Amino acid sequence: MQASPCGTTLLFTDIEGSTRLWEQEGARMPGALAGHDAVLRAAVESNRGTIVKTTGDGIYAAFGDPLDAVNATLALQQALGDTKATNEILFRVRCGLHLGVVERRDGDLFGSPVNRASRIMSAAHGGQVLLSQAVVDHVGKRLPPLVSLCDLGGVRLRDLAKSEHVYQLVHPSLREDFPALRSLEATPTLIGADTTGRHTGYALGSKYFSEIRVTAESCECGTNFPLARVRGHSANASFGRRATAGAPGRF
Repeated sequence: MQASPCGTTLLFTDIEGSTRLWEQEGARMPGALAGHDAVLRAAVESNRGTIVKTTGDGIYAAFGDPLDAVNATLALQQALGDTKATNEILFRVRCGLHLGVVERRDGDLFGSPVNRASRIMSAAHGGQVLLSQAVVDHVGKRLPPLVSLCDLGGVRLRDLAKSEHVYQLVHPSLREDFPALRSLEATPTLIGADTTGRHTGYALGSKYFSEIRVTAESCECGTNFPLARVRGHSANASFGRRATAGAPGRF
Protein backbone atom coordinates (compact mmCIF):
# COMPACT_ATOMS: atom_id res chain seq x y z
CA MET A 1 0.00 0.00 0.00
CA GLN A 2 1.39 3.41 -1.03
CA ALA A 3 -0.20 6.30 0.87
CA SER A 4 -1.20 9.34 -1.16
CA PRO A 5 0.00 12.85 -0.20
CA CYS A 6 -3.45 13.59 1.24
CA GLY A 7 -3.11 10.78 3.78
CA THR A 8 -4.17 7.20 4.40
CA THR A 9 -7.74 5.95 4.15
CA LEU A 10 -8.71 3.83 7.13
CA LEU A 11 -11.45 1.19 7.25
CA PHE A 12 -12.90 -0.23 10.45
CA THR A 13 -15.50 -3.02 10.47
CA ASP A 14 -17.49 -4.79 13.18
CA ILE A 15 -20.15 -7.51 13.29
CA GLU A 16 -23.42 -6.30 14.76
CA GLY A 17 -24.85 -8.56 17.47
CA SER A 18 -21.89 -10.92 17.64
CA THR A 19 -22.46 -11.77 21.31
CA ARG A 20 -26.02 -12.84 20.55
CA LEU A 21 -24.81 -14.93 17.60
CA TRP A 22 -22.30 -16.74 19.83
CA GLU A 23 -25.13 -17.58 22.23
CA GLN A 24 -27.47 -18.79 19.49
CA GLU A 25 -25.02 -20.37 17.04
CA GLY A 26 -22.03 -21.31 19.19
CA ALA A 27 -21.21 -24.50 17.31
CA ARG A 28 -21.21 -22.83 13.90
CA MET A 29 -19.61 -19.51 14.82
CA PRO A 30 -15.92 -20.56 14.60
CA GLY A 31 -16.35 -21.64 10.98
CA ALA A 32 -18.54 -18.66 10.22
CA LEU A 33 -15.95 -16.23 11.60
CA ALA A 34 -13.20 -17.91 9.60
CA GLY A 35 -15.29 -17.39 6.47
CA HIS A 36 -15.98 -13.78 7.47
CA ASP A 37 -12.27 -13.11 7.91
CA ALA A 38 -11.46 -14.68 4.54
CA VAL A 39 -14.10 -12.56 2.78
CA LEU A 40 -12.80 -9.34 4.31
CA ARG A 41 -9.17 -10.16 3.64
CA ALA A 42 -9.90 -10.95 -0.03
CA ALA A 43 -11.87 -7.70 -0.45
CA VAL A 44 -9.12 -5.59 1.10
CA GLU A 45 -6.14 -7.21 -0.60
CA SER A 46 -7.80 -7.33 -4.05
CA ASN A 47 -8.21 -3.57 -3.80
CA ARG A 48 -4.60 -2.78 -2.88
CA GLY A 49 -5.29 -2.45 0.82
CA THR A 50 -3.50 -3.81 3.88
CA ILE A 51 -5.07 -5.31 6.98
CA VAL A 52 -3.35 -3.60 9.89
CA LYS A 53 -4.91 -5.91 12.46
CA THR A 54 -8.00 -7.96 13.24
CA THR A 55 -10.21 -6.82 16.10
CA GLY A 56 -12.02 -10.02 17.06
CA ASP A 57 -15.28 -9.27 15.26
CA GLY A 58 -13.82 -7.07 12.55
CA ILE A 59 -10.77 -5.65 10.88
CA TYR A 60 -8.78 -2.43 10.72
CA ALA A 61 -7.38 -1.83 7.23
CA ALA A 62 -5.51 0.91 5.37
CA PHE A 63 -5.52 2.08 1.75
CA GLY A 64 -3.44 4.54 -0.24
CA ASP A 65 -6.37 5.61 -2.42
CA PRO A 66 -9.81 6.26 -0.87
CA LEU A 67 -11.46 4.87 -4.01
CA ASP A 68 -9.81 1.51 -3.32
CA ALA A 69 -11.25 1.63 0.19
CA VAL A 70 -14.73 2.32 -1.17
CA ASN A 71 -14.44 -0.55 -3.66
CA ALA A 72 -13.19 -2.94 -0.98
CA THR A 73 -16.01 -2.03 1.39
CA LEU A 74 -18.64 -2.49 -1.30
CA ALA A 75 -17.09 -5.84 -2.26
CA LEU A 76 -17.05 -7.19 1.29
CA GLN A 77 -20.66 -6.17 1.93
CA GLN A 78 -21.79 -7.84 -1.27
CA ALA A 79 -19.79 -11.00 -0.52
CA LEU A 80 -21.19 -11.27 3.00
CA GLY A 81 -24.67 -11.33 1.51
CA ASP A 82 -23.94 -14.91 0.40
CA THR A 83 -24.07 -16.97 3.59
CA LYS A 84 -22.36 -19.94 1.92
CA ALA A 85 -19.09 -18.18 2.72
CA THR A 86 -19.97 -17.80 6.42
CA ASN A 87 -21.31 -21.24 7.40
CA GLU A 88 -24.90 -20.17 6.62
CA ILE A 89 -24.82 -17.39 9.23
CA LEU A 90 -25.76 -13.93 8.03
CA PHE A 91 -23.35 -11.33 9.40
CA ARG A 92 -24.47 -7.71 9.42
CA VAL A 93 -21.24 -5.73 9.37
CA ARG A 94 -20.95 -2.01 10.10
CA CYS A 95 -18.18 -0.12 8.31
CA GLY A 96 -16.55 3.28 8.78
CA LEU A 97 -14.12 5.06 6.44
CA HIS A 98 -11.97 8.09 7.23
CA LEU A 99 -8.89 9.69 5.69
CA GLY A 100 -6.02 11.49 7.37
CA VAL A 101 -2.30 11.64 8.04
CA VAL A 102 -1.20 8.90 10.44
CA GLU A 103 2.04 7.82 12.07
CA ARG A 104 3.45 4.42 11.14
CA ARG A 105 5.31 2.48 13.82
CA ASP A 106 6.04 -1.21 14.35
CA GLY A 107 3.50 -2.34 11.76
CA ASP A 108 0.69 -0.26 13.27
CA LEU A 109 -0.85 3.14 12.60
CA PHE A 110 -1.38 5.87 15.17
CA GLY A 111 -3.01 9.28 15.32
CA SER A 112 -6.37 11.00 15.66
CA PRO A 113 -7.59 9.82 12.22
CA VAL A 114 -7.46 6.23 13.54
CA ASN A 115 -9.69 7.12 16.49
CA ARG A 116 -12.08 9.05 14.25
CA ALA A 117 -12.39 6.18 11.77
CA SER A 118 -13.21 3.80 14.60
CA ARG A 119 -15.86 6.15 16.01
CA ILE A 120 -17.45 6.63 12.58
CA MET A 121 -17.75 2.86 12.28
CA SER A 122 -19.33 2.69 15.74
CA ALA A 123 -22.05 5.13 14.66
CA ALA A 124 -23.18 2.81 11.86
CA HIS A 125 -25.65 -0.07 11.98
CA GLY A 126 -25.00 -3.59 10.71
CA GLY A 127 -24.90 -3.50 6.89
CA GLN A 128 -24.32 0.26 6.81
CA VAL A 129 -21.21 1.95 5.39
CA LEU A 130 -20.34 5.47 6.57
CA LEU A 131 -17.80 7.76 4.91
CA SER A 132 -16.29 10.89 6.42
CA GLN A 133 -16.22 14.23 4.62
CA ALA A 134 -12.49 13.79 3.98
CA VAL A 135 -13.06 10.51 2.13
CA VAL A 136 -15.86 12.02 0.04
CA ASP A 137 -13.75 15.06 -0.82
CA HIS A 138 -10.87 12.95 -2.10
CA VAL A 139 -12.96 10.38 -3.94
CA GLY A 140 -14.66 13.22 -5.79
CA LYS A 141 -16.51 12.13 -8.90
CA ARG A 142 -14.68 8.80 -9.18
CA LEU A 143 -17.41 6.76 -7.51
CA PRO A 144 -17.93 3.29 -8.99
CA PRO A 145 -20.94 2.65 -11.27
CA LEU A 146 -24.31 2.53 -9.49
CA VAL A 147 -22.76 3.92 -6.29
CA SER A 148 -24.10 7.12 -4.77
CA LEU A 149 -23.84 8.85 -1.41
CA CYS A 150 -26.57 9.78 1.03
CA ASP A 151 -25.70 12.92 3.01
CA LEU A 152 -26.52 12.25 6.68
CA GLY A 153 -25.19 15.58 7.96
CA GLY A 154 -23.03 16.21 10.99
CA VAL A 155 -22.89 13.79 13.93
CA ARG A 156 -21.21 14.01 17.31
CA LEU A 157 -18.95 11.07 18.07
CA ARG A 158 -18.06 9.74 21.49
CA ASP A 159 -14.87 11.20 23.03
CA LEU A 160 -14.26 13.48 20.03
CA ALA A 161 -14.62 17.24 20.42
CA LYS A 162 -15.27 17.94 16.73
CA SER A 163 -18.38 16.57 15.04
CA GLU A 164 -18.08 14.72 11.72
CA HIS A 165 -20.07 15.14 8.50
CA VAL A 166 -20.88 11.64 7.30
CA TYR A 167 -22.31 10.04 4.18
CA GLN A 168 -23.85 6.63 3.65
CA LEU A 169 -22.66 4.47 0.77
CA VAL A 170 -25.65 3.57 -1.41
CA HIS A 171 -25.79 0.75 -3.98
CA PRO A 172 -28.69 -1.38 -5.30
CA SER A 173 -27.19 -4.48 -3.67
CA LEU A 174 -27.01 -2.89 -0.20
CA ARG A 175 -29.67 -2.14 2.38
CA GLU A 176 -30.47 1.58 2.29
CA ASP A 177 -32.88 2.37 5.16
CA PHE A 178 -31.52 2.37 8.69
CA PRO A 179 -32.51 3.79 12.08
CA ALA A 180 -30.89 6.95 13.42
CA LEU A 181 -27.13 6.79 13.63
CA ARG A 182 -25.66 5.41 16.85
CA SER A 183 -24.21 8.79 17.83
CA LEU A 184 -24.46 11.21 20.76
CA GLU A 185 -27.48 12.84 19.10
CA ALA A 186 -29.48 9.70 19.82
CA THR A 187 -29.75 10.53 23.53
CA PRO A 188 -31.51 13.75 24.65
CA THR A 189 -29.87 15.60 27.51
CA LEU A 190 -30.27 18.61 29.79
CA ILE A 191 -33.37 18.70 31.92
CA GLY A 192 -34.07 21.99 33.71
CA ALA A 193 -36.89 23.81 35.48
CA ASP A 194 -38.60 27.01 34.29
CA THR A 195 -40.09 29.71 36.55
CA THR A 196 -43.44 27.88 36.79
CA GLY A 197 -41.84 24.82 38.33
CA ARG A 198 -42.33 22.75 35.17
CA HIS A 199 -39.34 20.70 34.09
CA THR A 200 -38.56 21.30 30.46
CA GLY A 201 -35.82 19.57 28.51
CA TYR A 202 -34.47 19.88 25.00
CA ALA A 203 -32.55 17.33 22.97
CA LEU A 204 -29.21 18.83 22.08
CA GLY A 205 -27.27 18.48 18.87
CA SER A 206 -29.89 17.12 16.49
CA LYS A 207 -32.31 19.10 14.39
CA TYR A 208 -34.47 15.98 14.08
CA PHE A 209 -35.48 15.90 17.73
CA SER A 210 -38.68 17.65 18.68
CA GLU A 211 -39.06 19.42 22.01
CA ILE A 212 -39.12 17.15 25.01
CA ARG A 213 -41.24 18.30 27.92
CA VAL A 214 -40.93 16.78 31.35
CA THR A 215 -43.68 17.54 33.86
CA ALA A 216 -43.21 17.02 37.57
CA GLU A 217 -45.86 14.64 38.84
CA SER A 218 -46.28 13.03 42.23
CA CYS A 219 -45.41 9.40 42.66
CA GLU A 220 -46.95 7.17 45.32
CA CYS A 221 -44.42 8.20 47.95
CA GLY A 222 -45.39 11.86 47.56
CA THR A 223 -42.11 12.99 46.04
CA ASN A 224 -42.20 14.94 42.80
CA PHE A 225 -40.77 12.70 40.11
CA PRO A 226 -40.22 13.95 36.52
CA LEU A 227 -41.98 11.84 33.94
CA ALA A 228 -40.76 12.44 30.38
CA ARG A 229 -43.15 12.74 27.48
CA VAL A 230 -41.26 12.65 24.21
CA ARG A 231 -42.57 13.86 20.89
CA GLY A 232 -40.75 13.48 17.58
CA HIS A 233 -37.77 11.34 16.70
CA SER A 234 -34.28 11.37 15.29
CA ALA A 235 -33.90 9.74 11.89
CA ASN A 236 -30.56 10.71 10.38
CA ALA A 237 -30.64 7.97 7.77
CA SER A 238 -34.32 8.22 6.90
CA PHE A 239 -34.09 11.93 6.29
CA GLY A 240 -30.68 11.92 4.62
CA ARG A 241 -30.16 13.78 1.36
CA ARG A 242 -29.05 11.66 -1.58
CA ALA A 243 -25.81 13.00 -3.05
CA THR A 244 -25.67 12.47 -6.79
CA ALA A 245 -23.70 14.08 -9.56
CA GLY A 246 -24.91 17.24 -11.23
CA ALA A 247 -27.19 18.72 -8.57
CA PRO A 248 -26.29 21.90 -6.62
CA GLY A 249 -24.58 21.02 -3.38
CA ARG A 250 -24.40 17.34 -4.28
CA PHE A 251 -21.73 14.97 -5.55
